[in-house]
Amino acid sequence: MLAGTTLSHGDFVAVDIEATGCRPGSDDILEIGAARVSAGAIVGRFSVLVRPTAPIPPAIRHLTGIDDEMVASAGSVTDAMHAFRAFAEGAVLVAHNHRFDLGFLDYEAERAWGEPFQRPILDTLALSRRLHPELHRHNLRALAAFYGAETVPNHRAEADALATAEILTRMLPELEARGLATAGDAAQLCGLACQGALSRKLVMATDLPDEPGVFLFRDAEGRVVYVGRAKNLRARVRSFFYAPTDSEQAGPALVASSVSHRVCPSPLDAVLVESRLLSRYRPGHHRDHERGRAAVYVYADTHNRFPSVRVVRRRYRRGTVIGPLSNRWAAETLVESLRAHFGLRQCARRLDGSAPDRPCARRADGTCPSPCLGSIPAEEYRVRVDSALGVFDGAGPRFRLALQERREEAAADQRYEEAIGHRDALRAYDRTMSALRVVREVTQDAGRVVVEGGDRGAALHFLRNGYLARTLRLSRAQLAGAGWEPLIDRAVRQAFDEADDGPGHLTERQLRDIFLIHSYRSQQAPQEVAHAGDAAETARRIVAVVRRLMRIPVNSHGAPSDD
Repeated sequence: MLAGTTLSHGDFVAVDIEATGCRPGSDDILEIGAARVSAGAIVGRFSVLVRPTAPIPPAIRHLTGIDDEMVASAGSVTDAMHAFRAFAEGAVLVAHNHRFDLGFLDYEAERAWGEPFQRPILDTLALSRRLHPELHRHNLRALAAFYGAETVPNHRAEADALATAEILTRMLPELEARGLATAGDAAQLCGLACQGALSRKLVMATDLPDEPGVFLFRDAEGRVVYVGRAKNLRARVRSFFYAPTDSEQAGPALVASSVSHRVCPSPLDAVLVESRLLSRYRPGHHRDHERGRAAVYVYADTHNRFPSVRVVRRRYRRGTVIGPLSNRWAAETLVESLRAHFGLRQCARRLDGSAPDRPCARRADGTCPSPCLGSIPAEEYRVRVDSALGVFDGAGPRFRLALQERREEAAADQRYEEAIGHRDALRAYDRTMSALRVVREVTQDAGRVVVEGGDRGAALHFLRNGYLARTLRLSRAQLAGAGWEPLIDRAVRQAFDEADDGPGHLTERQLRDIFLIHSYRSQQAPQEVAHAGDAAETARRIVAVVRRLMRIPVNSHGAPSDD
């Protein structure tokens, strides 16, 4: 096995490719260059141009110097792959940033002979980062200069492969000095020890489309272990199988036994589909999913003489309720800061006028005004409560300024623990108030339609009070014919004529939708149509946007124009 190849006497092949882009399967290999290293010395070279399936983009011509005339009489990629395979027979492959070069080589190998290249693979980029973390740059040109390589990289495959080989020959003694003896040891140092197991799974992504959508990794028992979305499904999924073992991608890739996918006609559609699949399956490997986005509220039982201010999970009918909010930590940290700043009681016990029957640490250390002991008049306490609640309704900037001043004073006096507490309170204030502004803003919007289109068709997202009420997807085939306009009219009526409980009764899914959609709209500024109450007028305006976006002639139901 190649893992047992000795560093001192084994065979290695440094390889580099030039391509028309960055996506295997969509873009073409233009050139393959390689240099063979045996017993620490360069003993052979390989170089071949490849005829692409499309004209070379101007940026690639400028970068590499390879133009269409140079490759007009070159052989096919299949011929080039078989020639390179023969050159590299029995050797460990080495690349600088292996994910790019091997991404193309493995894809073409799967097409040519049904499997990727043998592992392990060594990566001079990963090795340099571990051998010389003091270096500021680890690109190929910088490493060639650092190791004194005779070849200067120039974005041509043969020169770059030769420079990689020279770097490798100078790295080998460093690796042996660390006690490493084989290619398997070096691969482990690179974080690529599991590349053999991962590369065998590349076949699961070979037939995925080069389109945007959502994908799911399932384990051997069929359980969903990861949900993700991608602008290019095939490229994104394949990237998982080149991940170092110490990366987050390696976890789900190692346990994945199958991949399923769903193509989405628009980016927002993919965002929302991913969110629903994450909520449905709760995959353990997806660390980014915000599972804690259940609605919480800041609640004050203002119907009592000495109200408590606390964070609750349900919307009470009595008292003052502020929210919904999406981050429980931020809400609780802010409420704790409000209690301390305005001198409010710390507990939520019912005060019936009798003396407390158990000791209280807050009462003992003076951090509670102790209304249970009659230490503060109800009228004065109510003023404090009203001031605290006023932070959520106009008085917030003044409270934030006070927190900022206290943090600066504590830091200046070297009371760092106290300063950290004020810093956390500031963060909690910013998060809570930002979330509250978003909810208040979007819940005043009775209806809105986000319209997006792409190669596969159009997606219409009907928003009510900021969350998704309905999605209508229209394929290219539908848009090329007649009968799609009534679908829009019916969708408008179904989305905006249904009864609504109002913004105060948001579910966990609706609250998550609000923040996902608001963030997407803020960043991407998609085309939108506001609903002013007239369903027929809203449908007419949506049809006009779809026609313009998908380039459908107004006087025809024919196929989209190419003009």
